[in-house]
Amino acid sequence: MDSLQEPWEAQARVLEELTSIYAKTGYGLEHGVEPGMDIDAFRSAIPPRDYEGFKPYVLEVLRGRTQVLLDEEPIFLGITSGSTGPPKVIPMTERDAELRASIMLKGLARYAAYWRDERAFGSACLAPCMPSEVRYIRIGEREVPCGYISGIYAELMAKYMGLEGFLRPYLSELNAIGPGVERADWERRFELVLRLLDGLDVGMAIGAGPALWMFSKWLEREKGVRPGDLWSIGLVLCAGVPYIQEHYAPELREAFGPRAVILEAYGATEGMFAIQANEEPFLVPFYDSYFLEVRVGRETKMLYEMRAGEIGRLVVSTPVFPRYEIGDVVACYADGVYFRVLGRDRRATWLRIWLGRLARWLAGLF
Repeated sequence: MDSLQEPWEAQARVLEELTSIYAKTGYGLEHGVEPGMDIDAFRSAIPPRDYEGFKPYVLEVLRGRTQVLLDEEPIFLGITSGSTGPPKVIPMTERDAELRASIMLKGLARYAAYWRDERAFGSACLAPCMPSEVRYIRIGEREVPCGYISGIYAELMAKYMGLEGFLRPYLSELNAIGPGVERADWERRFELVLRLLDGLDVGMAIGAGPALWMFSKWLEREKGVRPGDLWSIGLVLCAGVPYIQEHYAPELREAFGPRAVILEAYGATEGMFAIQANEEPFLVPFYDSYFLEVRVGRETKMLYEMRAGEIGRLVVSTPVFPRYEIGDVVACYADGVYFRVLGRDRRATWLRIWLGRLARWLAGLF
């Protein structure tokens, strides 16, 4: 938490803010949402839905009837890669963008305070990402940019974090490369970011774990150096996939040098929900930014009510989606405080969970 509020106090305040948004939308009016309604009334009014449940409303937004789901006009349309399911389109309003920017600043503040590294603010940022603008979609009288969330976050960093000088030209050239995901596409992105960072003081690296890992491998293979040889990077903030500390952190730590702190963040095209706060390899939710629930078995409860050892399906409420079943499975490691994302809500994830439990039970017999 970044305030003196307890999780339940922060969540009550967030719910008050969100219901004031939902009450202005067609979706909220359809479900009887009123500003300031309490948790029980909110849950009774709004059933949890996955993306398929919200898709008809998103399609109406794309047709120009933005008020059916949004209280403001969209400024971005985030598209998912489709690597974990059919691609999705996620509208983002100005309020939503400002919230995400504030969360990024909170995350950097947590890092700077705990590891005593002020270079996280103001230094250049290594950000190998996908384009923020793939195309424009006409919604009403406006052309709205449609792109990938990693590029959109770079746009927000440029606008709200004082990184316009580097990130704006970078994004302009990056968007021209297009959305390809072949090796040649990524190599063009890596050449671009390396050229534009030449001679700059780079204090942090932010991106999807696989993208940062690919960049470090490409740099060593093609240039004969590692990121840690070129820059003194303090923070390497990774997101986009689960098990970052197990699968990516060891090699990233070696590539970026002994000074680099490898931190995990949990976010998606829909929002940024948690970040690692210290050396413990766990995520701490942003309780003061989103309304967070979890389905444990047949029970739905607040995320902060989750107990160590419990596993459940995350339900998030954002400025765009009320009670959205985001499709991720989370585990609690300390009551209401520490969490990990175990994967998508699929049979393979649950099979891995149960096999892990069986292995631990068998080990306890000896």
